[in-house]
Formats: sequence, structure tokens, C-alpha cells
Amino acid sequence: MNIFIKEETLGQRIRAQRIRLGMTQEELAEALYVEKSIISYYENDKKGMRASGLAEIAKVLQTTPNYLLGFADNNDGFADEALGLLQDVKDQSVREILLKQIRALI
Repeated sequence: MNIFIKEETLGQRIRAQRIRLGMTQEELAEALYVEKSIISYYENDKKGMRASGLAEIAKVLQTTPNYLLGFADNNDGFADEALGLLQDVKDQSVREILLKQIRALI
């Protein structure tokens, strides 16, 4: 399923990458140890963030701060293929296991 999401602002790129990974705002907030409302503020460009926060969001979203800031494309053939394979796995528990294994390798 290919969904086009605007990626013109920092917030839009955060949202697009979160959706590409199949994460909810709640899951991203939990990974960052913040409230869901903070993620909503970021995605709607209503709240600025520190460089350290940007780096942490990029890490959790498996991308780079440069991509989130709009300085680089997020195009990576390998990443696209891996994401496609993960999206084909329908069992949520299997997806979570695979993601944990990938993260352990990084």
C-alpha cells in the first residue's frame, strides 16, 4: 500500500516516517518517553525541539536528522525492500520480534 504524505516540513517528515514504519503516535511517544500530545505537537509543527531530541526521534524512526530537517532524501533501496517485507508480515507479534532483531543488530 503506497500512501502519499506531504513531506515539506519537519513535522510532516516525522509523520511520514512514523507511518512508513507502521508506528502509531502512542508507540513513538512510548519509545521516546514522552506524552502522545508531544508527538502530535511535533507532527503539526506546533512545537520546536532540541537537537538531541531530533537525533533521538531520527534514531527511533530509523532515519537521519538530515532527512527529518529536509537536507537529504530518505531513499534507500535496501530500507525500502526491508520495509516492504516487514509490511507483508501480518502477525503483529512476528513483526515486533523481527524489528527487535533488526534493532539489536544496529
